[in-house]
Amino acid sequence: MSRQAIKAINWAALAERIPEAEKAALAAFKSKSDKYLQRMMANPEALPKIDWAYYKKVIVTPGLVDRFQKEYESLSIPYPADNYTAEIEAAKNETAKKIESFIQELNADIQEMHKGLDKLNDMIPFSEMTMDDYVDLKPDGCMQLDKVTTWPHDESTQEHNSNNEDSKESSSGH
Repeated sequence: MSRQAIKAINWAALAERIPEAEKAALAAFKSKSDKYLQRMMANPEALPKIDWAYYKKVIVTPGLVDRFQKEYESLSIPYPADNYTAEIEAAKNETAKKIESFIQELNADIQEMHKGLDKLNDMIPFSEMTMDDYVDLKPDGCMQLDKVTTWPHDESTQEHNSNNEDSKESSSGH
């Protein structure tokens, strides 16, 4: 990890986005990160330069310094592969698409609700409405005075239905 990446963490922005219950965990994580950064900054960014000529003069064992120099210069500490950034970006893009779709659905619902509100606002206020106005508005949802019904006021229990069935049976010759 580069030193710039660790310095670039915006802890305040992170703290704004997490719930109150997680603030202690964030503080502990930040403390560990700061300790790691402090330890890392105590060391030089590049490997120290070694004066190989000095050691060749001082050490009398032939080839020892040359072997150490060869091994030191071939030393390569691999940085761990980043296996998660692509997954995180894909999840982030997928979530952004879901959020956009959700927003569009909500906006469509809001438009439908505004149409319903406009319809209600265009109606005559209930305080000024007559029964005839209400019957015109909701013909199936009210009691009509010209059509007498008996309880429970559904089609199957009304007398005029049984009369219609009787007249059908008598006309068919039963």
